[in-house]
Amino acid sequence: MRNSVGNTEIRSDFCALLPLKKLKMYKSILFLSLLFIWFSACRSNHENEQNPSGEIQLGISHTLDGNPLATDTLQYVNAAGNHYLVSEIQWFLSDLKLEREDGKMVEPTDDMAYYIDTDLPESRSIVLSHLPDGNYRALHFTFGLNEENNRSGLFVNPPESFMFWPDYLGGGYHYMKLNGKWINADGLAEPFNFHLGIGQEYDSSALKSSYIRPNDCCAANHCEGYKPPSKMMPVRAFIQNSFEVTLSQNFVVRHGMKTKLEIEMKVENWFRGKHVYDHNRWGGSIMQQQAAMKQGLENGPDVFALHVTSISDVAK
Repeated sequence: MRNSVGNTEIRSDFCALLPLKKLKMYKSILFLSLLFIWFSACRSNHENEQNPSGEIQLGISHTLDGNPLATDTLQYVNAAGNHYLVSEIQWFLSDLKLEREDGKMVEPTDDMAYYIDTDLPESRSIVLSHLPDGNYRALHFTFGLNEENNRSGLFVNPPESFMFWPDYLGGGYHYMKLNGKWINADGLAEPFNFHLGIGQEYDSSALKSSYIRPNDCCAANHCEGYKPPSKMMPVRAFIQNSFEVTLSQNFVVRHGMKTKLEIEMKVENWFRGKHVYDHNRWGGSIMQQQAAMKQGLENGPDVFALHVTSISDVAK
């Protein structure tokens, strides 16, 4: 072999120096590699044909009186006649399931819960991929977190970690924070924290010597906007207030296609329905008022609706 010759001659000389047996072996390896690549591609295509799948883009919207929610604007009146504004809404959607036309349930993701925030646009869009083709008739989820999953320390990073629910009130996390202001009976703007989570049943027969001092036990573990009383009765039992939501709506999932769905939260319905919720009655903070939370929660099933907005190619 000479260094002065071109690359082609070097490869030719190199091949000439290889034993014939090794050269045949290299050719066999190259052939088998190409055969494996071709077979894998064919198998992948065959599997796609055998198990076609599509995609859902699930959006979350918040409306009030039929229009997109306008925050920090004193323009709303609820069923009780309270003039109010909404500053922010933060909540958890969990245990998401899709119901096929034949009644079978599809769990589209391993994610246990989704944090939704009116101030964070990215939190209001969920992509569900590799869904089985077919016709579907409903979407199911848990509002908040169920008893099994609602454990203190589950979320270690904000913003989810900021949703903590004080341990002395049951622990875990808020199902929802709906914050705003209303014009009270004195004509003054007063903050309200319509916070839903674990409720409490207090022991009204307990001796006052057994009352809890929240500021002593948990001075740094109160929620923003919540001011605990200096003393509170011992808790006899905690009440799990999360509830299941079923949204009936026909939609399809098709291979190579993206179906856009939208979960709408109709904010005004938290304050009307089975109960007419009155801010003047319940005041600005309800985390220790199970009766107030119960009104909101029993209105809850009428809060949500599901819409099909479009179907298009996944690439679009």
